[in-house]
Amino acid sequence: MNERTETSRVPTQDERIMAAVAHATVIWPTLGLVAPLVIWGTQREKSAFLGFQAIQAAAYQFILLLGGLLCAACYMCSSLSIPFAAMLAAPFDEGAAVCFPFLTFSLSFGILFLSMLLWLAYVGYGLFGAVWVLQGNDFRYGFLGPWLERYLEQQ
Repeated sequence: MNERTETSRVPTQDERIMAAVAHATVIWPTLGLVAPLVIWGTQREKSAFLGFQAIQAAAYQFILLLGGLLCAACYMCSSLSIPFAAMLAAPFDEGAAVCFPFLTFSLSFGILFLSMLLWLAYVGYGLFGAVWVLQGNDFRYGFLGPWLERYLEQQ
């Protein structure tokens, strides 16, 4: 049975549940990456549907992990700049000595707020994928799914 034939069949209830678990573990940013990898490692040869959903969920969560590290680095840099901004601005103008730390403080919390909104959207999309595959539908993440599918076909 080739891969195309197997992906066109309707997935079993167990396959749908495991695929949904692979996508739903996005709510645990770091530990959630383990479940899709375990599912992919143990089930990829038994079910092309489940194998693809699991590797796709793992890649999606890996991107979330990298994005979280990038946001954390931006937040730390902006937070650490508050005292330096105050020291640099103090000799020039009293108004600037108050304004610059406030701006860097606002930037820090702006980055934190934006990071939280992005995380919620990212997790929401992953949970949408979990519900979608639980209903027996094939799910592809925006750009990641088609790219991953092309990459796996070349292998």
